[in-house]
Amino acid sequence: MDDAVVIFFVLSGFVIAHVVSVREQSLQSYAIARAARMYSVALPALFLTFVLDALGKTISPELYSTSWGYVDKNNLLRFASGLMFLNQIWYSNISIGSVLPYWSLGFEVWYYIIFGIAYFSSVKYRLLLLTLCCLIVGPRIIILLPLWLSGFYAYKLISTRQPAFGLSLTLFLLSVVLYLFYWYDLRLVIKGVDVPWFLGDNVLTRYTVGLLFTIHLVGFAGISSLFRSVFARFEMQIRWFAGATFTIYLFHLPVAQFLSAVVPWPPEAWETRLVVMGGSFVVMFVIAEYSERKKQFWINLISDVHEKFNGRIKNNRAI
Repeated sequence: MDDAVVIFFVLSGFVIAHVVSVREQSLQSYAIARAARMYSVALPALFLTFVLDALGKTISPELYSTSWGYVDKNNLLRFASGLMFLNQIWYSNISIGSVLPYWSLGFEVWYYIIFGIAYFSSVKYRLLLLTLCCLIVGPRIIILLPLWLSGFYAYKLISTRQPAFGLSLTLFLLSVVLYLFYWYDLRLVIKGVDVPWFLGDNVLTRYTVGLLFTIHLVGFAGISSLFRSVFARFEMQIRWFAGATFTIYLFHLPVAQFLSAVVPWPPEAWETRLVVMGGSFVVMFVIAEYSERKKQFWINLISDVHEKFNGRIKNNRAI
């Protein structure tokens, strides 16, 4: 799971480099689009998690235990911290019910904010705002920022000066071989290296995976022509599945846990596993239809709120 989140950070920086190059070219459009992207899924995830957890605990309370990370106390505070993405600042680690993957949003959203300030704000206030952000989030989030930025600069590299095919193929294959070596042998060695406590957990392994995946991205871009016909043929299906990935990421554990609580069989039974695996995907794709696939609704809603807020400020100034 940790490797997947690191890859998600790198991909996020890569995607942001693309969107600010082609469509989100002002601070307003960038901020509205990022807020819509996050809250279209994060807000339903927070609400539905509390509903599913409450129902699941009523039916099978023994399945909601602290042994796998579930916490059932100060729920309003946890909800508020998640809503404002303050659940990971400094050295806090506030889990929110059964939606354990939510922790990564406490990093990701602040990378959006920091990048938006650095990229769009005026030079006059940039340093002050960036310093303020660093003081709010603390070193643990800032230390992993270069992983996010590696994706951003990987996009800039391949969009301006794509490596030759031979070099790209070498980078692609080398990244795969080195990752396999890392996973089967080097990972435990790196984890055994002592690092200062303030750098956070698994910082060396995260940077190793982030570097390898960045190389992988650059290499794949140079050989992507080999797969162009396949991607073109299945473009519609790929885009449809991609339109539910954020929902799957946030909802999979709360939904699976709830389904395991309501079925009549024990958790280890094959019937339970069948329902949990199959049912979770069905439920998550249904949720996606009303969450991230409705991002334009959220963009319009946030835009309207922004315009009304600006209108009130202008009216107050006029008075």
